[in-house]
Amino acid sequence: MVDVAIKKVSERDGKDRFVLINATTREVVTVNDVSEATIRRYFGDQGASEALLTDCLKKARKNYGEPTAKASVPANDAQETMGDDDLLFELGLGEDD
Repeated sequence: MVDVAIKKVSERDGKDRFVLINATTREVVTVNDVSEATIRRYFGDQGASEALLTDCLKKARKNYGEPTAKASVPANDAQETMGDDDLLFELGLGEDD
């Protein structure tokens, strides 16, 4: 298991978009950016509390726009219509991650 952090990378259609990054190396570990709802659903399914997720997302929003090493993150212009079964794929994680 990799320790990850949530990073806000953009805003699209009035909604924030996030990626997961390796907390140690700061490398992006997701394939595409995702919505807050996707982050909450995934980590909620993993047992994370709402308070923890709210705190992490608050920090990600606070740090948005601060100068850091830029990571290349592909934009996903598709609507979020994936089912729960595709959640790991959407996050760019395999079943073993």
